[in-house]
Amino acid sequence: METEAVKRSDTLKPRRFFAWSAILMAAIVVLSFPLTYFLPIATGSGQFHLLHHVHGAAFFAWIGLYVWQTQLAARGNMARHREYGLLGFALTGAVVVLGYWMAQRAAEIRTASGVAHPYEFTWYNIVDISLFSLFMVASILLVTRHKEWHRRLTYVAALCLVAPAATRWTLKLPYFDPIALDIVVYLVLDPFLIALAIYDIRTMGRLHRATMICIAILIPFQISGAWIARSDWWNSVAPWVVGPP
Repeated sequence: METEAVKRSDTLKPRRFFAWSAILMAAIVVLSFPLTYFLPIATGSGQFHLLHHVHGAAFFAWIGLYVWQTQLAARGNMARHREYGLLGFALTGAVVVLGYWMAQRAAEIRTASGVAHPYEFTWYNIVDISLFSLFMVASILLVTRHKEWHRRLTYVAALCLVAPAATRWTLKLPYFDPIALDIVVYLVLDPFLIALAIYDIRTMGRLHRATMICIAILIPFQISGAWIARSDWWNSVAPWVVGPP
């Protein structure tokens, strides 16, 4: 009996890494919106469309469910974890659809407002939601037979929602070089990726292949995004990709 309890404790300890990381991610997301969303709603100073609220509700719900799912896994309640997983599949689909829709709608609003380059932010929107889609589809496909892949892919997919949330603070920071600022803000991902790599080495003695693949995909986008978003190439092709306003 004692041996079984020790084994179960040893199994649950690694899962706590994902549980605590999810809480930290959720905290970053919630703390990123007081100036651009919560306060304007409370004071009535913001001009939001219904899509903004539906989009926000779905994304907050996904992060909240991710926190709950990691807590269930950390406690060893895998039966309940699998039950809520079905909700996660549906919510993921909603996030993807709403993410692309919001990217198009945001570009339309910026164009109508007379923004000189309305599609610069669209690059980040499209890349973030596309990477989220990629990692979550892979995570869902591997959930049954490759649980360690599933954990890491979902973890990195969550980061693809955390990073754009964190950029809300930079919208209120003047006098900074915009390219440098964009790169720095997206580096909010890197401490989480470093923590995942350290976790792998401590628990496995090496980097998990999923971790290596995710890092190899994310880093190039982090480095190049600020220049691509402002490039003539992207701003000329974006209306065709997203749709004219």
